This record gives sequence, structure tokens and C-alpha cells, in this order.
Amino acid sequence: MPLCFNNKKNYPPFLQTFPLGLGDGQLYTWTDGLKRKDWHNYESIQKDAMRTGKGEHGKPYPLTEDDRDDSAYRENGFNILVSNNIALERSLPDIRHPK
Repeated sequence: MPLCFNNKKNYPPFLQTFPLGLGDGQLYTWTDGLKRKDWHNYESIQKDAMRTGKGEHGKPYPLTEDDRDDSAYRENGFNILVSNNIALERSLPDIRHPK
């Protein structure tokens, strides 16, 4: 039987999967016969994973005892020193369930 790629016929199983994540073996699959487009920007995901710096990937900002001044925190509700020293467009971890 020839392969027919339209919405009325099922795709073969090898065309119903694509890699999900950064090569960790997770695959996104479907079985309803509809073709799915992989909208992941893998180049951008890889670049975000390689970023380093204070506050990147949701890691805490390291404070010394001298930096722990609570007066600005009590006045503004956030630590102005930390806010000024972390990148505005920092990367955050993906906390979604892999499924």
C-alpha cells in the first residue's frame, strides 16, 4: 500500500515522532494521523543552556554579608543590588513535565 500523506490516512510510525528536548532521548509522538510541526527552536534552546552568570537558569544570586542590607528591601520589596546585577533577559529552567 503506498503512503498517502493527508489528513484521512494515518502516517507511518516513523513519521509520527520527533525529538523533544536537548537529545535526552525523549520523543513527542501522536497517533491521530495528523502531521505535527516541530516548532522548537533547537538552536535557541542550546544557546540558553550554555548561558552562564549570576541568576542564570534560576540559580540564586550569591550575596556576601556586606550585600545583605535590608533597608532597600523593606522600602521597595526587592533587593535593588541583586536586581541591578542580574541580567534582565536571563534564562530560566523549563519546569514543565516532559510529557
